[in-house]
Amino acid sequence: MKKSLSVVAAILVLLIPAISDGVAGQAMNAEFRTMSECLAGIRSSSGQSLKVVTDTPSEVSGFLSKGQGFACQRKESGTKGTYYHGWYTVE
Repeated sequence: MKKSLSVVAAILVLLIPAISDGVAGQAMNAEFRTMSECLAGIRSSSGQSLKVVTDTPSEVSGFLSKGQGFACQRKESGTKGTYYHGWYTVE
């Protein structure tokens, strides 16, 4: 139950634009516990498939099927620990 709530919360965060001045190419952002959760969250929230260009343990990035960019990047924080920051752009 706790895991599914955190996944739902992360997906909901993806729905909130990080840049909101009506500028084209807004970014959707969220934090995830694993790389696979990050990629699944972007796939689910965007409703598009992922075309991977960079595939390393610390970063997976590329383009959504309609051409917008996306990335999942490994981050470390003293307060948050290790997490994955996921983002993709929308038009």
